[in-house]
Amino acid sequence: MLRPVVGSFLAGILALSLPGVAQAEDDPSERGTFSFTLENDLFAGTDRDYTNGVLFQYIGPANDLPGWAEWTTDRLDWLTPARRWRVSYGLGQNMYTPQDISLQNPPLDDRPYAGFLYASAGLIGDAGDQLDIIQLDIGVVGEPSLAEESQKFVHSVIGSPNPEGWDTQLENEVAFRLLYERTWRAGRKLPIDLFDLAVDVTPHVGGALGTVETYLAGGFSARIGQDLADDYGPPRVRPALSGPGFFQDQDGFSWYLFAGLQARAVGRDLFVEGNTFTDSRGLDVKRIQGDIQAGLAVQVFRTEIAFTYVVRSPQYIGQEHFSKFGSLNLRFRL
Repeated sequence: MLRPVVGSFLAGILALSLPGVAQAEDDPSERGTFSFTLENDLFAGTDRDYTNGVLFQYIGPANDLPGWAEWTTDRLDWLTPARRWRVSYGLGQNMYTPQDISLQNPPLDDRPYAGFLYASAGLIGDAGDQLDIIQLDIGVVGEPSLAEESQKFVHSVIGSPNPEGWDTQLENEVAFRLLYERTWRAGRKLPIDLFDLAVDVTPHVGGALGTVETYLAGGFSARIGQDLADDYGPPRVRPALSGPGFFQDQDGFSWYLFAGLQARAVGRDLFVEGNTFTDSRGLDVKRIQGDIQAGLAVQVFRTEIAFTYVVRSPQYIGQEHFSKFGSLNLRFRL
């Protein structure tokens, strides 16, 4: 009974969001951006912990805002000097499994099976050398997340072992997460005329509050490349170090290498500690966590493809290994 309700809820959020997409643009050079991100530990040859994430996003043109977004940004002058605001909408699914997916009853000291299906709406304030992101994610954990069906289908297609322990996943729960992040950018052109290289560095601070995750975060990312555009790198699935989704495409062809790190002080992680209001499997969370990542992005006219390799520190007490996975992002401007 919950699945049709969840589907209608998510579809309703997106339907209410889309009218602003067709509005006239503030600047003819500004266009909306579609983004698709796939994260999977198959890229690292493992199948455990954070094992898969999928995120579809639409980021609107600058200053082309629906009514709710205009009302909100009018009240954010105290927070940011942004000259350009963009609205973002997303639909995503995250998946978490224990180390041995062949067991029908995994050990209680291993990470529980969990899935999260969610919709998001956010605002991106761009002041040129400073970026502010405010985003609300609302979704469902448990059977309505469809994580079991998704993983079993994919594993059957690629010939991987069937996950046997989904009957032990977290209980059904509506969950939310409110995110805020501020990023600064400083960059300059390198004195290498042959390749016309440039670099930029983007430190950031932020955090999240909610039943999904509560944390404070800080870190930085650095890029070096040719015809380096004024964006902030490719998007990722939260809580990772992530770009905002939009990008300024270059004429013809451009590329950049990037690397970054993020440290998090964690107060709550539903996917480790278990359900918020009911009894479930769960573990003690590691209060200090971090990611290290590196990758390559290539832009051809209005399209960019990027790959990021990520190493994530242990997330629960007793986890002796680092998690490793890859993130593939494709985004294009209309």
